Amino acid sequence: MSIAELTTLYAEYKTARRAADYDAAIGALMDMKAQLATTPNLTRSMGGAGSQGISWNSEAIDGLIAQCRALKSAITSASSGLQQMKVTYARADATSEYA
Repeated sequence: MSIAELTTLYAEYKTARRAADYDAAIGALMDMKAQLATTPNLTRSMGGAGSQGISWNSEAIDGLIAQCRALKSAITSASSGLQQMKVTYARADATSEYA
């Protein structure tokens, strides 16, 4: 994945988050995380004896995903002021006719 593709996914995340579309925001972050988790970060130092290192770091994205899930949950609970429930009407007497 190129830097341009990661930048595009990050832009999708920001747009979705600003629109409070947390499902889309989480989707973009999950795509970024999957790519970053499987792509090594390579470092090289040419000074002295030289060194190389490979590492993966996707933990920071976990925090963003958790934050989106928490915000989505807060919106869901705040917007569910009305609840539906099944009500069964039972007449006081056993007849089925109205008086």
